[in-house]
Amino acid sequence: MTAVRNLRRGLPRQRGGEPWPPGGEASVGLVGAPVEASAAPAAATVVIAAEPVATTPAPPVASTPAAPVVAATGASGRRLRSGLPRVPGGASWPVTGEAIVAAKAVVADAAVTDAAPTPAPAVTAEPIAELAVPAAPAAQPAPVAAAAAASAAATATGLRRGLPRVAGGDPWPPASVVAPIAEAMPVVPASESQPSAAPAEPAPAASVAASAPPREAEVAPPAVPAPTAPAPAASVATAPAAPPQSAESAATPAPAASAGPKRYGRLTMKQWVGASVVGILAIIGAATIVVQLTRWFIGLEFMQDFLATYPGETPLPEGAPVGLPAWLGWQHFFNVFLIVLIIRSGLQVRTERRPPAYWTPRWAKGGQGRISLNLWFHQSLDILWLVNGLVFVVLLFATGQWMRVVPTSWEVVPNAISAGLQYLSLDWPLENGWVNYNSLQVLAYFVTIFVAAPLAAITGVRMSGLWPKNATTLNRVYPVEWARAVHFPVMLYFVAFIVVHVTLVFLTGALRNLNHMYAASDADGWLGFWIFVASLVVIAAAWVAARPSLLAPIAGLFGKVGR
Repeated sequence: MTAVRNLRRGLPRQRGGEPWPPGGEASVGLVGAPVEASAAPAAATVVIAAEPVATTPAPPVASTPAAPVVAATGASGRRLRSGLPRVPGGASWPVTGEAIVAAKAVVADAAVTDAAPTPAPAVTAEPIAELAVPAAPAAQPAPVAAAAAASAAATATGLRRGLPRVAGGDPWPPASVVAPIAEAMPVVPASESQPSAAPAEPAPAASVAASAPPREAEVAPPAVPAPTAPAPAASVATAPAAPPQSAESAATPAPAASAGPKRYGRLTMKQWVGASVVGILAIIGAATIVVQLTRWFIGLEFMQDFLATYPGETPLPEGAPVGLPAWLGWQHFFNVFLIVLIIRSGLQVRTERRPPAYWTPRWAKGGQGRISLNLWFHQSLDILWLVNGLVFVVLLFATGQWMRVVPTSWEVVPNAISAGLQYLSLDWPLENGWVNYNSLQVLAYFVTIFVAAPLAAITGVRMSGLWPKNATTLNRVYPVEWARAVHFPVMLYFVAFIVVHVTLVFLTGALRNLNHMYAASDADGWLGFWIFVASLVVIAAAWVAARPSLLAPIAGLFGKVGR
């Protein structure tokens, strides 16, 4: 009995072509190859779905018993190449040692040269589909017939030929080379190729006709195991059984993706430390270059004359007060306390995505004026800071302290340049803040009090809920985009001012400067230092306590707080 096995068709040989080999040639490569019987039942059956055709079945041959169906793993001994895993992270399929072995084929010369092939006996028991086998070609010349026979032998043994070595050439390796290899392959019994395979159910028989070409093979679920029983007849079923997944492949878990080091922003902790070290070294190197260049510059003859003419400070007007009053020290603490929390809450408002809670004014109707809790805290601090600033300015002019921070002569500009060069060269000007500030300090304090602070207040009010929404003309004259473009750079200025101010306080006589600022004294004692430390503790406690759990009850006294 002749068994028909469909060869797997692969990619086309040329762009846009049909899968290779064609359906007809795939079938011819298998027809006529006698299948060796095996005592062990097959674990899976290679099947082909064929178009049913109306044919007249040949009369059954009573004297020839039907040959049992042999699995494709039972004869040849050649193992198929393992491919991709059946499940993510699994082993390659088929697993090594369990690959399907192709059946050994014997191609007779008469099958190629005979013009009228002998019709195959048909099995009439429960026919499912009819497989049309194309007729063998007419008699061909000897070289062509030999090549065709070699190609059929190679196809029957499962040796796949690849792409041509040159454009337009024949598939590689040649058929004349593949055929001897296929013939010389040893035969491995089915019982040795799959010792652990469970016996499969007998496949139902099907009638084989010789007309239409077969369709491509379709894959069906694996066959249900059954007690050992011989196959009733050689048959062609409608779908092959899918090979079962091996225990090794099923037990192998998918590789877990490595979490990697934890990132803080875009960098890991190790990268942040490395970047910080590199940044510090770069700053030190740049500062060293600047200091050396400044010292060289002020050592020039014309710069020596400039420094002698403008030593770095201008004399105060007559009647200017001497020393710093106690109220100025308290105002300094309040300003530091409020400005630190304002910067913190402003950054929270700028970066928050989902506010922890919302605040709505009591007088609002229909949810108007609803803002986030962090924005309410930021605006509340702005109001307190604005009130404290107004008190500071009033006392500044009432006590005459304004003359210490307001320039009264244009000579303040060259003197400020001279003081700046002395700072850069590390040959700092003499500090006597209890009596008079140097010109660079005067300009810095003036800009902070009378320029930066008003800009922060004006732009903050424009972006707050206090600004009238329906004032069309006013909104056109003062657009909110301009306020947003100015407000954030002003905050950056305050940050830079605080950093430079605190650095110079500690580098130019920490104890004396702290006594000036907090203890209203010109002594070198520790009173001002401990007051400064206490103020830092209060600021740090306020920084930690400024959380939604504490802010919500306070905000609830002035409005409604909800999600």
